[in-house]
Amino acid sequence: MSNPPTSRKTKVNSCLQNCILFLLVNLLFFILIWVGFVGAASFLITKDRVKPVDAIIVLSGDEGDRVQEGIKWYKNGYGNSFVITKTHTEYIGEGQTYSEKLQRMAIDGGVPADSIYVTDGEASTTFEEAQAVKILAFQRNINSILVITAPYHTRRAKIIFQREFKDTDMKVIVHPVENSWYKPINWYLSALGWRQTLTEYGSLLMIWFNS
Repeated sequence: MSNPPTSRKTKVNSCLQNCILFLLVNLLFFILIWVGFVGAASFLITKDRVKPVDAIIVLSGDEGDRVQEGIKWYKNGYGNSFVITKTHTEYIGEGQTYSEKLQRMAIDGGVPADSIYVTDGEASTTFEEAQAVKILAFQRNINSILVITAPYHTRRAKIIFQREFKDTDMKVIVHPVENSWYKPINWYLSALGWRQTLTEYGSLLMIWFNS
């Protein structure tokens, strides 16, 4: 005895509804995960409105993207001096140091050599970079700075520099490299994106726990 047509139709409709519900639940699940990924990266990125300053500070740590960003703002008249921080990874071979390489890039990009300064010492952390910049700022009578760094590093850099200069009249502006590989929409697609994001959150947690 065969099932009535209405019974078979009901089963088909029920199966179809279950399939649609399953797809919608999974779609919602992946959307929530994607929003979480985008939000996690977006939180790390802070972007102050750029205004004219005494010095543009380029934090070391990449192959020149930060220098190129700094050159752009310098040539547009937003800084009088161009400062490069010296790191503990100075000796790169090729007959030059890392800071010399960045200086050459800045000069080739149009920044006058007599406007470029390099911080003293060899900083191994952002804290030490901020301390070195503070010393140079007092020596050169610098009262406002534009700090250029990678997007994922901007929030931590802003916290560190603001704390370092909290007892001074220094005006601190932090701005990310705009043409960067690190973007909230797709950082999670690369191992480097994961490494940088997790490292930044780990460093931020250390700052908050020690504050």
